[in-house]
Amino acid sequence: MDKIDKNLLPEHVVIVPDGNRRWAREKGLADWQGHWHGAEKTREQVQTAFDLGIYCLSWWGGSWCNLTERSKIEINNLFRIYDKYFRELIKKKEIYQHQVKVNVIGRWNEILPPKTKEAIDQLTEATKKHSQRILNFFIAYDGRDEMLAAVRSIAREARRDKNLKITKEVLKAHLWTAELPPVDLLIRTGSSSDPHNSAGFMMWLTANSQLYFPKGYYPDFGREEFIAAIKEYQKRERRLGK
Repeated sequence: MDKIDKNLLPEHVVIVPDGNRRWAREKGLADWQGHWHGAEKTREQVQTAFDLGIYCLSWWGGSWCNLTERSKIEINNLFRIYDKYFRELIKKKEIYQHQVKVNVIGRWNEILPPKTKEAIDQLTEATKKHSQRILNFFIAYDGRDEMLAAVRSIAREARRDKNLKITKEVLKAHLWTAELPPVDLLIRTGSSSDPHNSAGFMMWLTANSQLYFPKGYYPDFGREEFIAAIKEYQKRERRLGK
């Protein structure tokens, strides 16, 4: 981790893990096997973020469409991965050493199996008072759903308070991601030839994000690649419109 300036770390890093299925197909594997290989890289990234001291790390585990419109075997394997990983996190010592608050954001409660929802509830309950770092998992998440939920919540409040002024601050306060800082660095794998965002992912908090599109698919993105992304971020000048 040489040449990383700990004083210039991004406060909030997002990882959009694209390319598991393409990686698997190129290796003659089933689509669902690519997700298991990708899950190993998620472990590396979380540990690397802990080691570097990054305050907030967010990982997109799948949109609503990803978890409802793909094959049953692929969806079931994704559910198994979530269940296994959340149960591991409950026992992971760094979660408690670093006082990491874990959030799971999205419509996951509508779709995940009961035992996985129980694991998530146990993990989030155990870490809800932690305040030193934040680790977010977006599951069955679509940024348009988040924005629609915020608008509906504001409309309900406006019916109660006729003097309510709708400001940027009010809108942010009604988002699912209200407590999170703006995203400094968004990393999307598997898209170097077609760089893009999807499903309005965290559209409010990524308004001024630096974007990074590494070569390779998600199962290729481990510790060294994560560190390379941080180094690239530190070379850039962020003007934020000024």
